[in-house]
Amino acid sequence: MKNHIFIVPAFVLTLLAPAVSARATAFEDLLQDSSGSEYTTALPVAVKNSAPLVGSGAGLDVMAGIDGDIIVLSKRQTPKGLKILPDDDVREDPPQYDEFLPLPDPSKVSDGVMAAKNIDPQNLIPADLRAVAQEYYLANRDSIANLRYVGVVDFAKHSSLARFYIADTADGTVRVYNVAHGSGSDPENDGYPTIFSNKERSLASSLGFYLTGDIYHGKHGRSMRLHGLSSTNSNAFKRAVVIHSAKYVVDEYVQAGRSWGCLAVSLASIDAVISTLKGGALIYAGLSGAK
Repeated sequence: MKNHIFIVPAFVLTLLAPAVSARATAFEDLLQDSSGSEYTTALPVAVKNSAPLVGSGAGLDVMAGIDGDIIVLSKRQTPKGLKILPDDDVREDPPQYDEFLPLPDPSKVSDGVMAAKNIDPQNLIPADLRAVAQEYYLANRDSIANLRYVGVVDFAKHSSLARFYIADTADGTVRVYNVAHGSGSDPENDGYPTIFSNKERSLASSLGFYLTGDIYHGKHGRSMRLHGLSSTNSNAFKRAVVIHSAKYVVDEYVQAGRSWGCLAVSLASIDAVISTLKGGALIYAGLSGAK
């Protein structure tokens, strides 16, 4: 990568390692600690030669903190004169049951090969993030229950911009929504997340791959659980990192308020987001070159 610096932290290597060695992951630890409950799908595998979390065109300097956090060192200019919406003041309740994954339909696994080729043919999603999502989707299609829709979040973008892409593999279309990041990821409240954490009580967003889970009615109304598949987001479920709506997110050019780490979308978008991604769809949250 020309003129770019990327320091690959050890805990990200599960995303880059060959599939044959991917069983010893944070998700395997969750399986062993599930108090007798069993997951309903096979463990996801890492993608061989997958791209790093930062896009090759980003020019973002990224390093691993000593506590396992991922930190963006590069400074970016904050848009001037933007209205800044207030932060979330309500914490979502954690689940009161053991974590389990949606059960995929074995008869539809083969559909994933053709569907992967139809993820964003218009090239609306940043190319580096799309490539990673496609590769993981193909490698793990037997563990993905909802093969039609794929979500990609580009946390390199400012929170005033639409950065939550949802690709429909049936017709090749892509819808893009505004989405908040956690207050722990943006301590300066300038709209750019710079710290990504898997720790409880960090109030931060997490990078990595997710599967969507149960739909429920929580403190933010209709919401959807998320299951972290990477070592960088494996605590998402017990941290109550979910998809929910919020008044501090609007599909306009204003700086979104900060969440408690959740993927908060606008009141106008929540039904569309849940209806497409429900039932075990893949979401990839990363950093790309788009600004």
